[in-house]
Amino acid sequence: MTAPARTTRPVRWDTDAITTYLRRRYPRVALWWSAPSRSWMAMVLRPTSDLNGDELVEADTPAELEQRLAAAGVQPVVAPPPAPERRPVPAPPPPRPALRPVYGRHEAPRPPWWQRVVGAFVQLDNEW
Repeated sequence: MTAPARTTRPVRWDTDAITTYLRRRYPRVALWWSAPSRSWMAMVLRPTSDLNGDELVEADTPAELEQRLAAAGVQPVVAPPPAPERRPVPAPPPPRPALRPVYGRHEAPRPPWWQRVVGAFVQLDNEW
């Protein structure tokens, strides 16, 4: 027997994007695009205790593959609800200007008069 002649042009799939979508929707199933057979394939891996064993699913289109996966008993993963919108954290207040030391209501204490007088006449430079 020969295959019937195609009357329509072959569809060009964005296989990478579709494969990514299907893998996110069915994370426990091995999915791929088979270029030689020009079909979508999936390997449904079942637990070893399951008597049906693993199953190879083949389909011509991604929609048909999803239908066949549903028929094989594979449930798609439902996306979690979006996270609540987070409010931005307010910026900390600017640093306060440095304050000079406080000595009550008065200025900083001055050295005694004799230190001021001696300091006016004596130089303490060690450069000779």
